[in-house]
Amino acid sequence: MFSRVNTPAIKSCPLCAQGLQTTLLNGRIRLVCFACEFVHWDNPLPVTATIVPKENKIVLVKRKYPPFIDDWCLPGGFIEAHETPEDSAIREVEEETGLKIEIERILEASAPGKGINVIIIFYLAKPANGSLVAGDDASEVACFSQAKLPTNVAFPLHKQMIDKWFADKL
Repeated sequence: MFSRVNTPAIKSCPLCAQGLQTTLLNGRIRLVCFACEFVHWDNPLPVTATIVPKENKIVLVKRKYPPFIDDWCLPGGFIEAHETPEDSAIREVEEETGLKIEIERILEASAPGKGINVIIIFYLAKPANGSLVAGDDASEVACFSQAKLPTNVAFPLHKQMIDKWFADKL
């Protein structure tokens, strides 16, 4: 018996509205519409998250919406259609923190696993100036030193990158 951790929420074909069926296709289990031959590939969604240094601290945002309401995370989010990953990182930081940044470099690309079907591209921004203003899907924004980091960081990969940055200044 096959079970999927990452079972998609779709039940009907987005092209013809017929029911999707689980089948083995090219050695992998896929959802397929036998009426029009649509295949749901269930590819990961691209996400960016950015470490923004400010006054020897880093900028974190408090989440306003699920999942993990009121937990802290790096500013970031989904890459929009026709947007480069770098442009996404810049946009997300500005939307969530009010800061205009320049990207210094990519730090890492990773997948969180555990049923979360995304690829996260972590960036490092050049040290930011300006006023912090929570916006978009952030209820708060603040700068934290290593000693004052909140214990409720929303995502394990964010926590790992934050710890790496403070340990190595990546």
